[in-house]
Amino acid sequence: MKKLNVIPAPEQVELLGGTVNATVFDRRTDLTDESGACGEEGYAIRIDDQGVTVTASTACGFFRAEQTIKQLRESAELPCLLINDRPACAFRCFHIDSARHMQSVDELKKLIDAAALFKFNRMHWHLSDDQGFRIESERFPLLNTVGSYRDSSDFGGEHFNVRYGGYYTKAEIRDVVAYCAERYIEVIPELDVPGHTTAIIASYPALSCRRLAIPLETKQGIFNNLLCAGSEETFAFLFELLDEIAELFPSEYIHLGGDEAPKTYWEQCPKCRAKKAELGLENFEQLQGWFTNRLIAHLAEKGKKAIVWNESLNGDNLDESATVQMWLDRRGKSAVWANRGGSVIASPFGAYYCDYPYSMTPVKKTYDFEPAFKGVAPIMKKHVIGVTVTLWTEYIRDFDRLCYLAFPRFAAVAERGWIKAEQTDYESFRRRFAAVTPLLNRMGIKPAPVSDWDPTNRRRLIDTVRFFKDKIDPQTIRNSVGSTNQ
Repeated sequence: MKKLNVIPAPEQVELLGGTVNATVFDRRTDLTDESGACGEEGYAIRIDDQGVTVTASTACGFFRAEQTIKQLRESAELPCLLINDRPACAFRCFHIDSARHMQSVDELKKLIDAAALFKFNRMHWHLSDDQGFRIESERFPLLNTVGSYRDSSDFGGEHFNVRYGGYYTKAEIRDVVAYCAERYIEVIPELDVPGHTTAIIASYPALSCRRLAIPLETKQGIFNNLLCAGSEETFAFLFELLDEIAELFPSEYIHLGGDEAPKTYWEQCPKCRAKKAELGLENFEQLQGWFTNRLIAHLAEKGKKAIVWNESLNGDNLDESATVQMWLDRRGKSAVWANRGGSVIASPFGAYYCDYPYSMTPVKKTYDFEPAFKGVAPIMKKHVIGVTVTLWTEYIRDFDRLCYLAFPRFAAVAERGWIKAEQTDYESFRRRFAAVTPLLNRMGIKPAPVSDWDPTNRRRLIDTVRFFKDKIDPQTIRNSVGSTNQ
C-alpha cells in the first residue's frame, strides 16, 4: 500500500498515474453514497486533473475525509489516486485529566482539533478526583465552593503554596460538548467512584464512612477515603448528581471510574459490613461490584451505558452491560471479560499512558501495542471495541508540556485504532508525522521532537530512575502496587 503523508494511514490507496498540484483541492465535488456502503465514518477520495471528488454515506464520513484532505494539502504535488478508507475500531478515544490541573476551554479546543485531525471519535474527560471537582453543580453547590479548590499543589515533590482550583461552568461544558459534536467526537464524562472521591467527601463529609470533614488532597496518590457503600444517603446523592451530569452530556456513555479503591474504611465501617452481610457477599470487592451495579442500573434508566476501569472486575459480579477499560490488569480479568463476550477498551498503562516521559513509554512502544491484547482469544477480538490513549496531569501544569507528551503518542494510538494490524509501519509513521507537524504547529500544538521519541536503552534507564526518584514517593508506589496487584 502506498503510504501518503496522512495519519491514520488510509485503508486502501490506488495510484492512477500522473501528478497534480495541490491547487486541485479548489475543485471539489461531494457525492453522497445512498447505498451506505461507506459506513458511518468511511469515505472515498478521488484526485485527478479534473479535481477532487469525495464520496461518503454520512456527514461524519465527509468530515473524516476533510481531515485527510487537510493533511494532503501539506504536499505541493500529489499523485493522482483513489482512496477508500474506513476505521478498523469503532471506538477511538483520547483522555484528558482536568481534575489535577485544569486546561482552559481554548486549550481544550486546540486539543480537540488535533484529535479530530487524527480521526478520534471519543473524548474521555476526567472531571473528578481527590484533588478537585471540575463540573458546576447547581444541585450540590459545595462541590464547587469547597470541592473545586485545594490549598496547595505538591505533585512530584514540587510545592506550590498557592490555592489552586476552579471548575467548568455548565455553559463552558456545553460549549466543549458542542465543539466536539461538530467534529463528530462524543464527550464521555468521568465521575470516579467509590474511590478518588476526596473532593466530594470534603464537600459532603456525611457521604463517607467516617463522616469526617477532610481537606482536598494536594499531591498524587491512592487514598483510603471512599464513599460509604452502606448508606442510602450516598446513592441518593450519586443518583441526583448523575442525573445532573447526564443533562450536560448527551453521550451514550458515562464513565463511573472504579479504580484504586482501597477497602480499609469499608472494612471498618459498621454500615458497609452490615450491607455486605445483608447481601450475602463474600468480600468487599463484591461490595464494590454491587455498588457499581446500582449506578449502572440507574444510568440504564436514563438510556446511558457505563464504562468502568478494570478493577471493577475484582469482585466477579460486575453487570454484563458494562464496558471495561483495561489499564493495568495483572490477573488478566479484562481478557476473561472479553472472552465471555463483554466489551473492553484497551488503555494499557505500559503503552498508552502519555503523562510519563518518553524514556518510560517510547513512541515505538505505543505504536506497536496490539489493541486486541494478550489473553483475548482470536475469535473474541471483536469484543475489544477500541482504544483510549490517556493523559493524566499530576505532573503537567501547562499546555505546552501537555502537547509535548501527548504528541506524537496520541497520533500513534489514533492510527492503531483506525488501521488493521497488517497495515502497521512504524518507520512510515515517523515520516508521516514529520510531514504533518507544521500543520499541528499552526493549530497551536507543539509535539515532541523526533530526537526525544525513542531514547537509547541507557538513556531510558537513567531517565526512568530519575523520574521515579524525583516525582514519586515510596508510599505512592507501595499503594499503587497494592491496589492493582489484585
